[in-house]
Amino acid sequence: MRKQERPQDALYYETRHLFMSQGDVFRDVPLSYPLPPREIVYDPDAPTGARQFLAGPFETGYAMLLTPTCSMRAQQTTEATYAHPVRVLAVIRSVTELIDCGLFTPDRLGLLRKYDGLNNYMHLPALDAADFPESVALLYMTVILHHDIIEGQRITQLAYPAAQQMQRKLVLFSSGLPVDRNEFKPPMD
Repeated sequence: MRKQERPQDALYYETRHLFMSQGDVFRDVPLSYPLPPREIVYDPDAPTGARQFLAGPFETGYAMLLTPTCSMRAQQTTEATYAHPVRVLAVIRSVTELIDCGLFTPDRLGLLRKYDGLNNYMHLPALDAADFPESVALLYMTVILHHDIIEGQRITQLAYPAAQQMQRKLVLFSSGLPVDRNEFKPPMD
């Protein structure tokens, strides 16, 4: 298959409706457990072997919803309801941050901007209206959160060409199979 250029920046974002959809971008999302994790004991007077839990503070940032839209929405209802509260999101990091830490070189950045051609990442252009910098969704780094944690934190939704690109990137990441973006028909309502 011939290399396929990614959609133009102007075709990436829109706001369609109040429901969450695969590809939505959120701010102030807990991105991971802190490293190294601090442990707190559930009951400080408990004997050795008592339950221990990871504690914060958590780093927050941007993340993109990966849970399929049809999996989240309650079926056979016209009300704004969801089938379950679990959401899977990919951590998003700015291109500047990834260059500063040495992950991207100018050559890799060129491939990313023109073709979105790096299997483990999805390019996301800047969205000035939301102070969202040019970024990359790290498809290999996900967080699983309760719906209530991201409620009210959405900054944008992917427009149709970008939603097609996201589905293409997810297939490429998980299978290594390069599929033409136009083969995907993401639900947008």
